[in-house]
Amino acid sequence: MANTAKTSPGDGPRSRAEALVDELVENGDLDNLVHLARLIGSAQDALTDDMVTRLAGTAAGGMDLLDKANRSGVARALPAISALVENGDLDRLVEMARLVGSAQDALTDDMVTRLAGTAAGGMDLLDKANRSGVARALPAISALVENGDLDRLVEMARLIGSAQDALTDDMVTRLAGTAAGGMDLLDKANRSGVARALPAISALVENGDLDRLVEMARLVGSAQDALTDDMVTRLARVASEGMILIDRLTRSDGFLNLIRLIERPDIGDTLATLLGALAEAHEAVRETPAKGGLGGALRLVNDPGTQDALRLVSVIGKALSAR
Repeated sequence: MANTAKTSPGDGPRSRAEALVDELVENGDLDNLVHLARLIGSAQDALTDDMVTRLAGTAAGGMDLLDKANRSGVARALPAISALVENGDLDRLVEMARLVGSAQDALTDDMVTRLAGTAAGGMDLLDKANRSGVARALPAISALVENGDLDRLVEMARLIGSAQDALTDDMVTRLAGTAAGGMDLLDKANRSGVARALPAISALVENGDLDRLVEMARLVGSAQDALTDDMVTRLARVASEGMILIDRLTRSDGFLNLIRLIERPDIGDTLATLLGALAEAHEAVRETPAKGGLGGALRLVNDPGTQDALRLVSVIGKALSAR
């Protein structure tokens, strides 16, 4: 009875250990524990005092870093960091940091100096633009960009620049002289009152008379170029004789009376009728020539027209006798 009481308390832990070992054997964890023990033993055998020291320092640094991170409240940034990781922005930040680092590594002292100068110049330019009130011109500049006038202004500036590059000193001198002459001509035209003739000139342009005047001037110019000295002399002689003849006619009372008679409507109609009759008689005589002989003369006398003509001649004779 005494032996049974002494051994029964020891049999409980032993049985539990045996049961635990059996369970580890069944699920294969005992082999894993054996491998882990061997690995730890091998690591302990391989570790030197220097490696242990370094591992201890690394662990201490890690614990210190962990303590600092815990105190800095970085845990509150974990949701934001998680969101950056999920949407890929963290990778972009890493790439940007690498790019900035590469740029910093590539920058030399001279490049940094030039960049600093450029940045300073840009800030100074921005300050000057802000002070000059250029912001008020932005709507006008925007309108120029929208309607394409800015491109035209740029092209005009390029054209003017090209013209300036192409101009020589002689060309500039000639252009200056031409401009001075043009201004002098414009001043003379302004003083001469030619502006008052602009309505008449506009009317000549509208109705085409200006073109006719130009053509007449060209004709006169061509005639002047074609005239020789002999032709000018003959024309002058003809003009002189014509003036003498006109002077004589104007001094003649008979010629003036003749002009007055011709101006009368009845005289004018009579002359027009007489000339028309003479033309018709000429055509009739040419188409049907006379055959001659006494018979033809008798037929001509018996024609009523002949009697009318004789009567007209008789009346004319009486009128002439009366005058």
